[in-house]
Amino acid sequence: MQAIRKVVSGGQPSVLLQNEVLSLGDEQRRALLKEAGISDEIKIGPAEVLAIKVGLAIPWNKIRILRRWLKASNISLACEERMRHASRKAVGENLKGELAPFSFSLPSGGEEFRGAPLVFIPDLILKVVELLEENDRAGRLTWHNGVIPASEIWIKLGGDKGGGTFKMNFQIINVAAPNSVNNTCVFCCFEADDSYTNLHIALERYKEQVEHLQRMTWRSLHSIHTHHQKYLASGGVRKTAQQFYNCICEPIFDIPTEQICPPGLHITMGIFTKLFELFEDFCHSLNLELGFYHTEVDQSRYSLYSQELQRLHQYKVELQEAKQSESVLQQLATYMAVLIGESNPLTADLLHQSANTSKIVKQLETKIAASTAVVTREFPLNEGPFVKELDMALQSIGVHRQQYFGGTFVGNHVHKTLKLPNINTLCSAICKLAESSLPQKSEMVATRTMIF
Repeated sequence: MQAIRKVVSGGQPSVLLQNEVLSLGDEQRRALLKEAGISDEIKIGPAEVLAIKVGLAIPWNKIRILRRWLKASNISLACEERMRHASRKAVGENLKGELAPFSFSLPSGGEEFRGAPLVFIPDLILKVVELLEENDRAGRLTWHNGVIPASEIWIKLGGDKGGGTFKMNFQIINVAAPNSVNNTCVFCCFEADDSYTNLHIALERYKEQVEHLQRMTWRSLHSIHTHHQKYLASGGVRKTAQQFYNCICEPIFDIPTEQICPPGLHITMGIFTKLFELFEDFCHSLNLELGFYHTEVDQSRYSLYSQELQRLHQYKVELQEAKQSESVLQQLATYMAVLIGESNPLTADLLHQSANTSKIVKQLETKIAASTAVVTREFPLNEGPFVKELDMALQSIGVHRQQYFGGTFVGNHVHKTLKLPNINTLCSAICKLAESSLPQKSEMVATRTMIF
């Protein structure tokens, strides 16, 4: 048969055989291979599947789903045990997980310690060096046209709380896209609040390692330590913290302030949210002033509303300050209890102050609930036409607030809304509504909107 193939194919029997197999239908081809004891199953090894998992950021449970789905197409993924073995081999001993004692706030006030998952890389320096060597071998290191001095490597440390976990990571800045997710290495992760106490519990192990990484370009943090000591010497009163540049705690890592990257996204989101709430309040005030809720707004009710609104704003300011004080006192009390014990007079005093502040918080929350009921009874915020028009304008530029998070914004919303054409869209929407519904007052509305 092979000789015949050789003659018929003109000396290329393998090509003829390939064409014969390809001429068969899929089912016939599978049946033929099965009869011959040859499997047409595609097998993907543990290293390759692990690379897919890491590259696509797929968790283990999704890999299991993918394995079942691909099996129907005769594609076999390596078993999970072999994948985990390959993962351990790649990571080595430089990854650990444990249940660690973290501090949690109690609904009734105060805090308690209980075990929570903590996963971390013990040797941060080794991991940094490994990634530097990997980037160097791949030719990815850059000094950004002299922005970074030729004799320096810059490493950025950062942390973020989200989805119930706090994640501490580092990024090598000497690459083309330093903020890319592919250049972000999480070296510590725990399921608890990012309180000062919990950060100390999780990150204290890295203090000396970070200091070691800093030695090449080390500068003193004398100013932060000095302001913190002055704050403590003044009595450590939370209301006076601004006088000491808010240095209410010792820094966890001795990183020079000139090397600290401000969290630009979080700062921008905070400022934007505050400004947008003011703009929303302005639209609400237009609804009230122009009488959209009633044919004629009852002046006595409007007077009551205005007084209650002022009280509500004051309560909110006081609540914010009280919650900040409560958080700081609880964290300091917990931290001191670990260091010097609960029976120490200083710890006992902090616990007493914390309990009193918690009572104030509850009282203010009760007042805010009652005041909000009065404010929204006659003049609900979301029903007036100007507020509705503002929300429709937001949606027209592709911004949909997360209703399940209290109507909050995400980072992409901020970037979109702050573009000049979109700012004009929001403002012009209010002006156009005034022109169509209240032409006699449209000029006043336009002037106030543009000033705002």
